[in-house]
Amino acid sequence: MCDNYDAWVNKLSQMAVTVSDHGTAARHIANCQECLKRMRDGVELLNSNEKVLQAFQMMNRAMLLQQLHYNLPLQSWTVAENDQLVLQNAVEVLPDIKNKDTWFGNKDRYGKWRPFQLAFVLINLRSMLQNTCSERSIVDLIWFPTGGGKTEAYLGLSAYTIFIRRLINKDNSGTTILMRYTLRLLTSQQYERASSMICACETIRKENETVFGTERISIGLWVGGETSPNSMHDALKDYKKLYNGTSDVNPFVVLKCPWCGAQMGVVNKGRTRETPGYRCVKRGRKEYLIFQCRNNAHNCTFSRDGFELPLYVVDDDIYSKTPTLLLGTVDKFAMLPYRPEAQTIFGIHDGQRVTAPDLIIQDELHLISGPLGSMVGHYETMIHELCSYNDGANRIQPKVIASTATISRAAEQCHALYGCGKDKVRQFPPSGLDAGDSFFAVENKASNGRKYVGILASGSSSIATTTIRLYAALLYAGKAITVDNEFERDAYWTNVGYFNSIRELGQTETWIRADIDEYLHVIYKRRYEDRVEGYKEKRRYIWRDEELTSRIRSDKIPVSLQNLNIKYPTADNEKRPVDICLATNMISVGVDVPRLGLMTVSGQPKTTSEYIQATSRVGRSSDAPGLVFTIYNPGKPRDKSYYEHFIPYHSRVYCNVEPTSVTPFSAPLRERALHALIIGIMRLEGDKALNNNPPSVPDAATLRKIKKVISERISDIDPEELDKTMAHIDAILEKWKLEEPQKYQDFTSGEELPLMFPAGTMRNEAWGQERGFPTLTSMRSVDASCEARVIESGYHEEDE
Repeated sequence: MCDNYDAWVNKLSQMAVTVSDHGTAARHIANCQECLKRMRDGVELLNSNEKVLQAFQMMNRAMLLQQLHYNLPLQSWTVAENDQLVLQNAVEVLPDIKNKDTWFGNKDRYGKWRPFQLAFVLINLRSMLQNTCSERSIVDLIWFPTGGGKTEAYLGLSAYTIFIRRLINKDNSGTTILMRYTLRLLTSQQYERASSMICACETIRKENETVFGTERISIGLWVGGETSPNSMHDALKDYKKLYNGTSDVNPFVVLKCPWCGAQMGVVNKGRTRETPGYRCVKRGRKEYLIFQCRNNAHNCTFSRDGFELPLYVVDDDIYSKTPTLLLGTVDKFAMLPYRPEAQTIFGIHDGQRVTAPDLIIQDELHLISGPLGSMVGHYETMIHELCSYNDGANRIQPKVIASTATISRAAEQCHALYGCGKDKVRQFPPSGLDAGDSFFAVENKASNGRKYVGILASGSSSIATTTIRLYAALLYAGKAITVDNEFERDAYWTNVGYFNSIRELGQTETWIRADIDEYLHVIYKRRYEDRVEGYKEKRRYIWRDEELTSRIRSDKIPVSLQNLNIKYPTADNEKRPVDICLATNMISVGVDVPRLGLMTVSGQPKTTSEYIQATSRVGRSSDAPGLVFTIYNPGKPRDKSYYEHFIPYHSRVYCNVEPTSVTPFSAPLRERALHALIIGIMRLEGDKALNNNPPSVPDAATLRKIKKVISERISDIDPEELDKTMAHIDAILEKWKLEEPQKYQDFTSGEELPLMFPAGTMRNEAWGQERGFPTLTSMRSVDASCEARVIESGYHEEDE
């Protein structure tokens, strides 16, 4: 591969001379040569450093184990005649690396790296080995088409980072990696995938305790309370409700053992129920909820007592266990000023630096833009400070990795978010001179790609009629197309309907059981007679529909994703595949269901990046190309314009991705969150005494440090806002002194004046007007809001 890479760079260099001595071509060549240099450096490390080679070998093994175990099918529990639980369609023998006969499914897909994935790991070997390496200041952005394998690339680097850290110091067991996402659907699915990798790393550690230590390698899910419990008290309460049958809400996210595929969750046994995989255990005087696989009959490694699954989804566990890999949403970091106990995540214990994360991974970078991106960039000042420390003369900071498939002006966006400098952003793979050939990704024009079809039915009576008839026709076609094998229908059996708003989706949902089903019947009446032999076998019915939107309960999302994986045809005793899945932009990133091949988009999405991401959910398998139907509304000028330029637009769709705007220190951002940075840095970097009530204003030394951190960040990103920000900090501290709050925070509107209370809630009248700081608890609520109250009438009835 290195020889081919040399030839590629030499070829580009020769081409560049004929094109231009300066400008774009020269920059491309420089980026390619730097990438090649870092790759060669990685190869040299493998040849010269025993620890790097050992960590690399363990990474390879862990990723193979991850592939073998993550792809095991879900095995559901059923109730036997003796009232015991048994696995339906159980995998009798779990995968063995040395025995390919035990590998599930297509054995040829396992144990392979794509060239760009391996190269990406190579260029980052040194920065993960040496925490003083200058390459840690470089933000490496994986820019690769959807479905290309970005997740495996950074999961592989994560595994290497975990092992090299333990090889350097086997007792360094704090949080090593922060992996951040933006959407709860994306977070839940990636948690399942990353859990398999962590379980693989943990089995390797267990086999080599003298080398990798006795502290477990684990993974935590750090998200809002709507997705998982934020305290062990709430977790136990929810578990007991689930076990007793008084609630059907399952907030524990994990529905499948990441190692053996056995079902986890609720299994009904007539009047009673069991919860295989979830256990309530007592240690000392306290109760805890743990995840322990029930599949001991087939020797699942994580079914043994004392060696439960290394998974944590409760905040209390995360703060005390400090999982090796912490996966969460960017929203959660808004809670840091409220949660000083979260300092342990960053390697700080009682104000003393013990360790620090080595790697920060931001997936789907294009979503960190606009108001959300500006707020994330604002809080990033605090996160970077908490992850960094001085080691003698060196400033140690984590390596930042980002990934996306659709982005414009990446250097400007990364600099605004991470303060790295525009010249320290490296796109990987580096662009070549030919847009269709970057060496690691070559456009194959001979193969079938994703096909887009635009529909503008100007002669239709309404857009509703067009939608109903198209959905019915696609349902009919999935059953009527001629195939050699019934399994070939699978890719086009499920129609994913994509909508720009909940309102439009709701209309279509009402049509599924009425208008669409009725028009489907009309189609069959035109082609077949009811009494014709074999009519029932030929007839298509809508047996099952799903919805993936924000109005769906968080515990239902993993179930819906599992249902989308059900293939056609199915056996009589199995669940039917989904016929129609209606979704909003919740599925635009992270949903990886290879069998999906058909999508209907209602109206042109607001941005090109959203359009690319959403439609890339289908056609991800090489077995069947994706087919996308976009319905344009004749009554909307914007839709008509896209239809009229349909071919030019789609022929160069990536060129139309809009640049994003990130302004972390603008005046509106400072008003809403600057005080949170001051409070957060003080509480999380300080000792317990700084968190005692009443909250005291930072002392002179602490204040100088906070001002230095914020001023340096602003000077790098937006120097024009520096003086205004420093004045604003002084105003915040002055208000803090004058108000003399009695406690740090208040979530219940008590009588005592708090320093902070959740933004968007009403102030207690006892506090007085404009007292206390309204502080965000989520980065989603970044738009301006207003409060309303009822006032008494000023009019009085006249006396008779």
